[in-house]
Amino acid sequence: MYNLIVRPLLFRIDPEKVHRILLNWLKFYRYLLPLRSCVRGHYKVFAPFSYGNLHFKNRVGLSAGFDKNAETFDELADFGFGFLEVGTITPDSQPGNPSPRILRLVKDESLISRTGFNNCGVDITLEHIRKNRKHSYMLGVNINKNPLSAGEQIIKDFELVFTRLYESVDYFTLNWGSIDHESFAKVLENLTTFRQTANKRCSIFIKLPADIDERALDLVISLACKYSIEGFIATGPTMDHSELHQTETKQLEKIGNGGVSGRGIGKKSQHVVRYLSKHTDHHFLIIGAGGIMTAEDAADMVSQGADMVQIYSAFIYSGPSIVHQIGKKLKY
Repeated sequence: MYNLIVRPLLFRIDPEKVHRILLNWLKFYRYLLPLRSCVRGHYKVFAPFSYGNLHFKNRVGLSAGFDKNAETFDELADFGFGFLEVGTITPDSQPGNPSPRILRLVKDESLISRTGFNNCGVDITLEHIRKNRKHSYMLGVNINKNPLSAGEQIIKDFELVFTRLYESVDYFTLNWGSIDHESFAKVLENLTTFRQTANKRCSIFIKLPADIDERALDLVISLACKYSIEGFIATGPTMDHSELHQTETKQLEKIGNGGVSGRGIGKKSQHVVRYLSKHTDHHFLIIGAGGIMTAEDAADMVSQGADMVQIYSAFIYSGPSIVHQIGKKLKY
């Protein structure tokens, strides 16, 4: 029904407007308790997986970017996700880049996005998490600095968001490439110092871009070892548009720059997962993300060395049923 009726109707509307409609619907759905109970029962996939202090109901997660402001993660969990990641969250609220900033490439089953760090800021995010978290799942948050911060302020920005949210989430994700390498190392050192004095241990993952080269991967691995980082998410979008074979060149030129997610990411994410798996000897949790549009894609990612997967574009293109399909495929 989603592919035949719902998606064609939604895809007639601007992507960001559709997204707001879906978030508003989820907020209304929040209060339909009998329906929510039925939905949770229908989509439930119980295939426990543990890593350190993290205990997942299954191996399928929702990537950051869908619930930027931590408004509807609890409702989204009803559709079978074992873990969900909100954000990206910065210290202060941000408007992001001008619209249009999310575009669908339906023939290529892809999205191009250039949203920036549009979010409500750490204080409102914390209010949302405290108010809305009701059920059992792992909750992560992708964090970053304010766009104009530089120098030592970068370290302070990360510390502010990290310490404010630390007691309310299960893990944090930092994006490699969003700040310079020297600052990234200083941020990890600072956050490691805080974790050593905290009452609980909250995991840190590093999210890698799809276009990262092997030299940078070696540097990231060495930093992860030095600062006892728990794992990697591989990968975010690619800036390479060469795998968008079904979309006309003129349309791509009109759209312009932006990160490609979905089918158009090609095999880049699998390559990074394979490299990490080969060069870390299973000392880190590896979450495969990018290019996973079907249950078979998820299984392929696991075969390359991923322990778990995250999806985003697949949820847009295939609807909630894809979570259950992938969860069952990875049930082992």
